[in-house]
Amino acid sequence: MASKDSKIVIVGSGTFGCSTALHLARQGYTNVLCLDKYPVPSPISAGNDINKIVDIVEDTVEDAPDERLQKEAVELWRKDPVFSPYFHEVGVIVSAVHDEPLEDMHKLNERRKKHGMAPLKYLSSPEDFRQEIPALTGPLTNWKGYKLGSEGGWVHARKALENAAREAEKLGVRFQSGADGDVKSLKIENGKCVGVETHSGKTVYADRVVLSAGANTVLLTDFKGQLEAKCFTLAHIKLTPEENAKLKNTPVMFNYEKGFFFEADEDRSEMKICNEFPGYTNLNESGESVPVARHEIPLEAEQGVRDYLRETIPEFADKEFVKARICWCTDSPDRNLILTTHPDHDNVVLATGDSGRSYVLIPVVGKYIAKVATDGTQALSEQDRHQWRWRPETASSRDDQQGRWGGSGKVSDLKDIHDWTNINWDKSSQL
Repeated sequence: MASKDSKIVIVGSGTFGCSTALHLARQGYTNVLCLDKYPVPSPISAGNDINKIVDIVEDTVEDAPDERLQKEAVELWRKDPVFSPYFHEVGVIVSAVHDEPLEDMHKLNERRKKHGMAPLKYLSSPEDFRQEIPALTGPLTNWKGYKLGSEGGWVHARKALENAAREAEKLGVRFQSGADGDVKSLKIENGKCVGVETHSGKTVYADRVVLSAGANTVLLTDFKGQLEAKCFTLAHIKLTPEENAKLKNTPVMFNYEKGFFFEADEDRSEMKICNEFPGYTNLNESGESVPVARHEIPLEAEQGVRDYLRETIPEFADKEFVKARICWCTDSPDRNLILTTHPDHDNVVLATGDSGRSYVLIPVVGKYIAKVATDGTQALSEQDRHQWRWRPETASSRDDQQGRWGGSGKVSDLKDIHDWTNINWDKSSQL
């Protein structure tokens, strides 16, 4: 068990890193240091975004750990003053054109009815969708789906991330950015991890090290094929006050095959749209996908965004993009977290495998990472320990699509993409 003054170094000041720092500080740990190349919010952090979906619906079966964490997170989004100002509980609509992407939702709804729970609202016509979001003037051809109720919605990701970092700093956590915060590798002496080495040549000694660097975690230790960094694409358009008013407090609109959008950002009246597809890798010579920053998107992604708008709100489809970028996540083979100690160094915690759906966990995931950092994996329940274990044997059966639809239906590599947007926007500004 770590003492309260143990030196704990957190590598990565993004979603998992800031959550861990906050929980450690709240528990009275006094010597916590977060290292990152960039100050919070990092321009390449997936959490540096104007909104993320909170899509949770009560099921009737015993919750797996990740589903339980989602429920815990939603309660904290409602109650924790660090996070609650940024939660917009407006509901979520999920939809598709074909039946296959909706199979799990159909099964969930049948379970709810069988157990006497209120069924989800089924949407089977364009008129059904327009009752929920009157601004949907597009054809919505063959769309069907469900309204998940009012439990979910969206959160202002960047503001919540910044506030978590501010609160952690108030409680004594230190943040180091620049070359001295840009971690190159673990520091191993006599077979034991004693800290980390930075790109400036500095050694930062530590009693415990938490690797929570998002997609960059693959560069810090060998995960034996368990992680695959993938990026996805997003674009912003500017709305007029009148256009913004039409979408205010409406549900998130998510089509599993086409994309999703939210009401506009409350500060800049910018609406974020994402096209849906299985993602891009960036494979190096050894066949490992490594992240790269790019503040543009492929032209095929732009076409996907505009096609989605033509189907939903066609009057927005030809609006100029005011921002566009790729956003990285880290897929595990089964899209469950990897939250355990390093197989060779029990004082190194691996906190990764967000799989594109873990930002919502920022209020709570640090509680579990902190448990492992201070008390080891034995502090987790048996179920959690099993689901989040080190599991290289699963890498050989990886399904790259991993339940994602849309686009070409397969993962592509960025080296095969030659045509990109060219948008004149200030890349140093808030994303």
